[in-house]
Amino acid sequence: MTETTQQLALGKQKIVEDLRVLLTDSEEMLRLAANVPGEGVNALRDRLGTHVETLQAALGDAQDAAHHRYRVAAVSAERYIRRNPWQSIGIAAGTAFLLGVLAAR
Repeated sequence: MTETTQQLALGKQKIVEDLRVLLTDSEEMLRLAANVPGEGVNALRDRLGTHVETLQAALGDAQDAAHHRYRVAAVSAERYIRRNPWQSIGIAAGTAFLLGVLAAR
């Protein structure tokens, strides 16, 4: 994985985490606003409820997309291993060797 790809992945992960925090805070505000009477508060409550539903849908879509990309990557890796078994064994052995050297330090 290149540095740019890693940065993009971390950025996406940060956005998803921020969405989760925002969703949790919004749900809490919606729960607290349920006890406050008033016409302006009702409009705010309705808007906040709409935003919570939108965030839940967006977060669900992001999770579905991430799951799909994971599945595609897993299938691609399995296909590569089946087509190039000796190279895969060499890569695994080299990685294990490097990890062993690093662990011994």
